[in-house]
This record gives sequence, structure tokens and C-alpha cells, in this order.
Amino acid sequence: MPQSPGRERHRKLDPDASLVLVGIRGCGKRSLGFVAATALKRRYITEDHYFKQVTGLTRHEYLKRFGSQEFQQRDIEILKAMLDNHRSRCVIECGLGSLTRPVQEHLRLYSVTNPVVYLLRDMARIQALLGLEDQSVKLLCEGDPLHRTCSNFEFYNIEDRSSMSAQPDEVTPDRRSVGYSFKLKEAKEDFTRFVHFITGANMDHSSYDSPFVLLETPPENRSFTHAIFVRSSEMIRGAVDLCELESGGDAIELCVDRWNTEMASIVSKQVSLLRRSARTPIIFSIDASLSGIGSGVLSRGQLCSLYFEIVEHGLRLAVEYLAIDLDQDESLLVEAVHNRGRTKIIGQHIFEPSSHVTWEDESCLSLYLEAEKLGCQLVRILRVAVEREDNAAVAKFTNKIQSLPGKHPPIIAYNVGSLGRTSQVFNSTLTSVTHPAVARLTDNRMDPLITSRDAVQALFHSYVLDPLQFYILGASVAYSLSPVMYTAAFQHCGMNHTYTIPDSPSLTALDQLGRDPHFGGASVVQPWRVQIFQKLASKSRHAEAIGAINTIMPLRARADGTMFPLQEQASRRNQAGPVLGWYGENTDWVGIMTCMNRNLSPRNAISPLKTTGLVIGAGGMGRAAIYAMLRLGCRKIFIYNRTLSRAENVARHFNSWAASQVGSTQVVHVLKSLQDEWPSNTCHPCLIASCVPADPDQDEPPANFEMPMQWLENPTGGVVLEFAYKPLETPLLRQMRRFRGETGRPWVLVDGLDNVIEQAIAQFELLTGRKAPRRLMTLEALHNYVGEHGHFDEESIQARVDGVLC
Repeated sequence: MPQSPGRERHRKLDPDASLVLVGIRGCGKRSLGFVAATALKRRYITEDHYFKQVTGLTRHEYLKRFGSQEFQQRDIEILKAMLDNHRSRCVIECGLGSLTRPVQEHLRLYSVTNPVVYLLRDMARIQALLGLEDQSVKLLCEGDPLHRTCSNFEFYNIEDRSSMSAQPDEVTPDRRSVGYSFKLKEAKEDFTRFVHFITGANMDHSSYDSPFVLLETPPENRSFTHAIFVRSSEMIRGAVDLCELESGGDAIELCVDRWNTEMASIVSKQVSLLRRSARTPIIFSIDASLSGIGSGVLSRGQLCSLYFEIVEHGLRLAVEYLAIDLDQDESLLVEAVHNRGRTKIIGQHIFEPSSHVTWEDESCLSLYLEAEKLGCQLVRILRVAVEREDNAAVAKFTNKIQSLPGKHPPIIAYNVGSLGRTSQVFNSTLTSVTHPAVARLTDNRMDPLITSRDAVQALFHSYVLDPLQFYILGASVAYSLSPVMYTAAFQHCGMNHTYTIPDSPSLTALDQLGRDPHFGGASVVQPWRVQIFQKLASKSRHAEAIGAINTIMPLRARADGTMFPLQEQASRRNQAGPVLGWYGENTDWVGIMTCMNRNLSPRNAISPLKTTGLVIGAGGMGRAAIYAMLRLGCRKIFIYNRTLSRAENVARHFNSWAASQVGSTQVVHVLKSLQDEWPSNTCHPCLIASCVPADPDQDEPPANFEMPMQWLENPTGGVVLEFAYKPLETPLLRQMRRFRGETGRPWVLVDGLDNVIEQAIAQFELLTGRKAPRRLMTLEALHNYVGEHGHFDEESIQARVDGVLC
């Protein structure tokens, strides 16, 4: 039932408020608590540790000495004290005490000021992991849902693909082991995004901060964005191929069309599955018109209560968007908007033909203004088309909204049904689309009929978007994998662009190509990363900090010859026009940061006080590696280069940058010789990036570098990134495999292909403004790579795809 005003679920909380995790044994509180504490850079407090700290005894020892009644009373007292004494800047794990009424009542009050997250997990998996009898499982199933009554957020902890295939006795409990870190790869990324969202961490100081980066600009502020429409009933019957949903939309809309006592946990799991598969914002909507929600025996008031019970559940899941029917009870609409936290509310109304309301009627504009007054962040008005002329009418209505003076919520307005497809193509914001991965068995006239690819192709065919030419520029690009990756991605997304290697690449040729009105942008590799830097009209703050670029984009002119502002340039990425200058960006650091984050074990979590990085090479890639480490939070980085002066120049550059950005003047230090001992006052590195090129550039050595053994004494291992990939098996990687086998230290080795793929995916999204088909681009790169032993076999390709897409 919907919460009464006295039981509101507060969600817009102080960003520093301590995060509390509750749930039954085996749900993953300890592991995800560690992930959250690392992501939020907070102190981590567990009930077991705090109990021993207060009593001097473990819980088991206390129970054995004083008996169960005294233990339970003391446990409750200590748990309450733990919560009350740590109200800010902590992550707190609650134990079994959260199943008691006194603690649950305490948590209800606590959730007024703090995020309390209820963690769920597949019960069969919990039973297998803990070796529980059926009766114990039954008791847990009865008690676990009580956690919903004392929490304001909910997260379903789904298994990593690697751990789902493992037997229970193969799963190591040791969080320091490399095996454990791999098991947590996907869960770590999922929960990190979740806690960042609910706490608002990093909301005001983004890692990217660019209008061209998809992660920076919400879908409603971009042009021609799409939401893949999926029904909860379709997921229940297995009609959705989740792996394929990773592209083809800028968001996923989960439409809840079934509801009963069991559906809350099912929908929680569905949201987690969609988040992991698509890595895009989730729109949560409700179709109350179908028989799966309520029934003919419910009164209007009961149906309203049921509707807002589902709304409340969507808000608990911290979805990015939640669509609410503007015809519902106004007081409950106000309550939902008030309790939304950081979820954006889409006020929605659908006009049926029986309403006889047309787009020209004033009631459409009044409805929009009412939604704005209610506090909705977006407004979605749909109408069942009865004739093709309705498509022109909705375009006029949209123009009327956009011409209102002042700032107003984005409007989503189009016609539904087969006659409304034209308006769906031209609607600019979060049009609902279908997807080949969804096997729709029954036709619902409200469900979308076109895919994102259909819509984009139609925009090209109608000359709203233009075919553009993209290039890769630099020396030794003949074996580049970018052309096959981009060509496949363009075709997949429905874009009529080309990506080629110029016949005679040179800076002079670039000047000619880059002034063509149909120039879309270019990837830049050595030796021009620094040279082109001087030719840019504008550049991102990341490119400025690195001092090198790997991507240029055209800056186009208005009809009067003046340049569009950057935000508008971003929305015009797929349109031709006069080029006045170039914008420079660097996606190498994004690829490096992604590879490091993905492969760094929990024990080597970034800490400014203990984490040390090492970069080999002082070229453009070495600069990007240093910047990536700094962005991750590493504050002590060493650089070695065969030509000492180049390493010293890079160190000076970043130390100067760091003085104004991170409050430190000595973040990069130079190692002068391979014979030097590691500095005695500094931890050995756990982040190592070898950036010596396969093809020598000026005085850079080829990729035949091996690490001095005295630099490899970190007892917890770490990550080694090798950026050369011709050949793939470099002397450094061979050395590190031997070293890992001899010492047993958990070094994770990442070869050059992973970084090539990651930076290309980031670059594709930067250049086109469309979400990259990660799986497709990865497969194209691997199928077309020819190494010293020829092509990869299918088994090797699948193993690498699973690793890259985790």
C-alpha cells in the first residue's frame, strides 16, 4: 500500500549521510559493503567487528558465555549504538539483528536521514553457498521481506557470470585473492553506480565534464534519443535476450504489467538484470490497463493504492526515471514527486481516440503546464493516431512547447500506433522503441513498432542527418582495427557514415579533409597526437591536462558564419556543415582507466596514501596513463623513460597541473635508471602501465621492455597494462606470467587489445553521440586481429569477449 504522509520514504538525503546495508545472511552485505566503502571513500563498519570492539568478545564467544537471551539483548543495544554513533561518512553493515522488531523500528527512523539499502539475492544461490536446510530457507524467506519495511532503497545482487558457472566449493571466500576480485567484477561496477546515484557522489565533479560525452549529458538533453521498451511479463517468460540489449537505445524502459505479492522481488531482479546488460538509465513505468495489475473486483481506491505501491517500489530501486500517470490521485502524485530522491519523474498522459482530444486543443498545453507545476522533470504526452495528419499536428504542439519563454521540462510527444510512426521518428527525446532482442508474442497497440536503427535510418533518408566521413590519421595505421569496428558499428546503428584510412595521410591532407563540410571527425595516432594539439580551436580539459589528443571533431558554423556553442555542436554531431575549427579530445585515458578499474582487486583499491603507479614511456600514451591514474585517485606515480629529459618534462607538466587541481605539487616522480632500487619510503606499485610503442617513435624503444625485479615487490600484486599489441605477447607479459607463477602474487595482466577496444568504444560515442555496440565492436576487433600466431580461435574470442564486457 502507498505510504501515508507520516511514513514517507525520504530519499533526497545529505550526501555525507552514512549508508546502511541490511539483508539476510548470504545476500552479499560484506562484499558489497566493501565495494561501497571503496567507491565512496568512506570508513567501513561491520556489526561483527563493532560487537567485538565494544564487548571484547566475538558474537559466538559472547553467546557461548552468556546465553542466547542476554546475547540478543546486547546485540540489539550494540547495533543501535553502532548506527547512532556513525551517522555520517561511513558504510555500515547490519547483521542478523535487522530481523528483530526493535532494530527494524530503529532503522525506520534512521532512514529519515540516511540511505538504508535492503540487499536481496537468489535464495537458491544463498542456500547452496551456506549449505542451509530447507526449513532454514523457509524461515529466511518469511523474515527477509520485513527489511522492506525499514529501508528506503533496494538492490538485487545478481550473480556475476563467472561465479554463476562455478560450483559452491569453487568460490573462494578470501577477498584478497585474484579469483575473488574477478568474481566481483560485475557486481562491483553495478553497486558502485548504484551507491553513487543514491548518495549523489560525483554529481557535481564529474570524471568527464564534456557535452560530447554520453555519460555527461542525460538523454533528454541530447538529440533523437531512444528508450528500449521491455515489459516485465516478457522478462518473466524469457522473451528478452539480455546480452543483446547493450546497444540500440539510450535508456531501457521497464513497463510493469504484472503485480502480486511476489512481484516486488521479481521486478527488483529485472531492474538489476537490465542495468547490467544495457548499462544505460532505466525508465520505470506502469501499465495498469492490463489484467495483470489488479482485477475487476478492486475498487477505484484500491486500484489507486496498488498503483502507488508499484510507484513506491520503483523509487526504492533508485531508477533514473519513473513515469507516473497524471490522472492518478493528486495528493499521492505530490507525495511521489516529494519522495523521488534523485529519480527524475516523467509526468505522463495518453489520449485515447475516445477522448476526442486533438493536439490543437488547449487541454494538451494545460496538461503539460500542470505536470510542470506538479514538479515533474519531464512530461510525456502520447496520443493514439487515427490519421496520418496527426503527425504534423504533434510537431506543431512540440514547437509550441519549445517556444514558451523561460526554462521548462523537456517534452516527449508523439503518436502511438502504426499511423504514428512518422512522429516517433522525429520526436527528439526518449522515444520508446522495440528491439530485435525482445520476442513480442502479442501485439499491444500501445507498444512501439520501430527500432532505434529504423528511426536513425529514417532520419538519414529524410536528410535530417547527413552521411559524414571519418578517418584515422597517423603513421603505421595500416593494421589498425578501428575501420572494421567503426564500419560495423555504423551499420548496426543505422548511420550512413564511412571510416577510412586516407590514401596519403599527412598534416597537409588533414587540413584539406578537416575543412570538408562532410568531415565527421578523426582518430589521431602517433606521431601527430601532440602536433595537432597546437592546431585546435578548442579542447577538453582532459586533453589540456594530458597535453595530447587522439580525437578531433569539427566545430561548425551558423549561416552567419559564427560558431555554434559546444552544447549545440554536440547535438549536431551527425549533421554536415561548414567547418570553422576543430575540437580536441583524448579517449586513451578513458580506455586505460576502464581497464584498470575492471581488473584491480578489492585489496588494491585506490588509496591516495598507499597506492603507487608506475608508467613506462613518456609519449602521448604515457601521458594518458598518468592522467588516468590521477583521475582514479592515485597521488604517487613514477615514470621511467629511456630518454631522461622526456620523462622530466612529463613530470614537470603533471606536477604543475596537479598543483592547481589536486592540491599537490609532487605527484609524478622520475626513475632515472633501470638499475635503481625502488624508493625506500614508497610502496611498490600496484598500477603499472607499459606505454613503449611496438613501432619506435623517434628515440622511444620498441616494445621489448622487461621490468626490473626490484620494482615488483608489492605483496598484493596489482594490474599490469601492456599497450603494444603487435605482437600481443610482449616480453613484459611473458616475464610477468613467469613471475606470477613463481611468486603466487595475484598480478592481473592486460594486453594491448583490451585498451584498443575500450578507447575505440569511448571514441565512437564521442564522435557520433550514439551508444556504442560494445559486443559487436569487440567481436569485430578480435575476428580481424592477426597476431604472430594468426587469427584467434572461437574459444579464445569468447573468453576475451566475456572478459571485456564484464
